[in-house]
Amino acid sequence: MRSACVISALVAVVAAAPAPSPQLIDLAAVEAAPDPVLVSAPLVVNSDSPLRKRDETCAPQPAGSGPVPDPDTAAAFRASQELQESSSNAPVPDGYSLSFAGAQGSLSASKYMGLSTLKAYDTLDCASLCDRAVGCQAFNLYIERDPTVSPNANDCPNPASTTNYKCTLWGAPVVGEQATNKGQWRASFEVAITASNGYNKAAPPPSVNGFTGPTALGGAINAPLDNGKDTYLGHRYFPFSQSQGYDPSVCAAACNAQTGYNSRHPNADGTYETCSFFNAYVLSQNAIPQGLYCSLYSKTWAPSYATNRGQYRGSDRYTVSRSYSYTLA
Repeated sequence: MRSACVISALVAVVAAAPAPSPQLIDLAAVEAAPDPVLVSAPLVVNSDSPLRKRDETCAPQPAGSGPVPDPDTAAAFRASQELQESSSNAPVPDGYSLSFAGAQGSLSASKYMGLSTLKAYDTLDCASLCDRAVGCQAFNLYIERDPTVSPNANDCPNPASTTNYKCTLWGAPVVGEQATNKGQWRASFEVAITASNGYNKAAPPPSVNGFTGPTALGGAINAPLDNGKDTYLGHRYFPFSQSQGYDPSVCAAACNAQTGYNSRHPNADGTYETCSFFNAYVLSQNAIPQGLYCSLYSKTWAPSYATNRGQYRGSDRYTVSRSYSYTLA
């Protein structure tokens, strides 16, 4: 955790205009802090449901990003150890709990909020999509066997398959008993599903004395200049330990302390910046929560400015989760 490397990626600067203070995550400070205390979660499995048939044309379909088993059959797809290991090896994103894993059906549940096709079996990407969707309470990540062309009973009844990674979002908690969508028949081609995992979002943090909130964010705040003025007051980072967990009130105390410091060190005209807004979130390294990150501001920023969802440092992937903002009351 204690590397002497520096962050090489910088935010772009608009030509001939001043830029706000860089709000990239200060990974040097994070790596210099003590290591976090780690935990793990259990797995659950689910099963079965009927299939149905439909006819279409032979139009080409988008290619998926996953491997196609040999032989190219629905049975081989469901039995594929390689695909099933995507489910069992997937990390549980911070801010979520695993509801079920390894099911061979996707969810049929209430409050459906949309579907995205991913490039990989990536629980962190799927969780990020849920974090950005207002009202999202759960997500289902699974692998689907799809046809390379739309099957037609006469001309292309059973085409070759392609393998897609799919992420669906839900506005209510999910359970394994809802993973009943096993697929369907398209002419003689069988759509199948495997490696289906469901995750439920944790409850939001409590309110904090002296501040309004919390307001859910889809990432960390990355604020521009406000009429030429920089409102970013810096950050505080608190690595997780036995005595330090996810507690936004710690960020509130840091915000108030920053105001106190500024008042004791005013500008030449006697004015000073009040910390009136903070963003509290969990920073994870390679899906392992590291600590509580607090970004401090002199102005309230809307959720639309929460565009920093993490970054890479070499091969290490840093992600943002449980991101909430609070405004001085």
